[in-house]
Amino acid sequence: MRKKFGAVILWMMICVLIFTTGCGKNKPAVSEPDDVVVIETPESPSDVVDTRENLEGKVPSPISGIYVEKERIERRPFAVMFDNMVKARPQAGLDQAEVVYEFLAEGLITRYMGIFLINEPETIGSVRSARPYFIDRALEYDALYVHVGGSEQAKSDIKALKMADIDALSRNSTIFWRKNHKQAPHNMYTSSQAIRKAASESKYNTEGVFESLKFHANAAKPNGIETLKVSLPYSKNYTASFTYNQEEEIYYREINGKPHQDEISKQQLKAMNIIIQKAATKVIDSEGRLEIEMVGKGEGYYLTQGEMVEIAWEKKSRKGITRFFEKNGKEIQFNPGITWIQVVPKTMNPIFE
Repeated sequence: MRKKFGAVILWMMICVLIFTTGCGKNKPAVSEPDDVVVIETPESPSDVVDTRENLEGKVPSPISGIYVEKERIERRPFAVMFDNMVKARPQAGLDQAEVVYEFLAEGLITRYMGIFLINEPETIGSVRSARPYFIDRALEYDALYVHVGGSEQAKSDIKALKMADIDALSRNSTIFWRKNHKQAPHNMYTSSQAIRKAASESKYNTEGVFESLKFHANAAKPNGIETLKVSLPYSKNYTASFTYNQEEEIYYREINGKPHQDEISKQQLKAMNIIIQKAATKVIDSEGRLEIEMVGKGEGYYLTQGEMVEIAWEKKSRKGITRFFEKNGKEIQFNPGITWIQVVPKTMNPIFE
């Protein structure tokens, strides 16, 4: 009897111990608020935000390294000459170019050339005339060359080089037209659709054959000197600047200290890569027209990710690609994104800050 009674008492004590321990597990732990980590489970899959871009089925643009649908690179690039005189500003569609060149022209003005492949702006302008040194760069992309007339040398080169020429002086008003909000000759406009139509009418090849630049898979620093701003004083009213936004990791462009905005989007122009290419420049006639040596070798600077490195460049022929190298001879790989190539006289000293 005693053994049975003792066993009952022991069993009761075990049950009490189990019960009190179990209850203890359900009590909230006492801790400082900073130590509490709350993980919320989304109510539905639609609440999940994936910050990684979905690259499935996409390919990199050979011009910018930006990933897009394959059909957006299976067409021929086009190069457009843009007016940059004060009366022509702001330009339309320039913000959608993957590469933009700025060169001096006669009278110490500058002019742009935008290279388009993945983007097809509905409004492009104002369009201006051709120059031989712009032709040297358009050839690198086997591009449709869009312009309004040109210097005698440029027109001769276009013919001799058998370029896919789209000149407003030989096209009708369905391809180019003048708009009334600017004065002639600063008001000639076109569109991507019109350019493609002109190319089709002329039976030009629908795809370009050209060599791609090299790109990193993701943005990378060049191990250079921290440089958050650069200014390029071409002349009065033609000072180009780029200021680096450290949060966005992108450069914003300015003209004469004011934001360089697109006429249509109203957005300030941006760049991921900036090349400053020094080239021999000289006046060749009484009109002030220039000869700028694009074939050969030279020096310059490369800016990306808030850093600057000194570089060398080389172009072996008019149709050959311009290659850029670090001082150790290694070819530069660009970061994916928009590139501005600022061609400047050898005598210009860029202002780095």
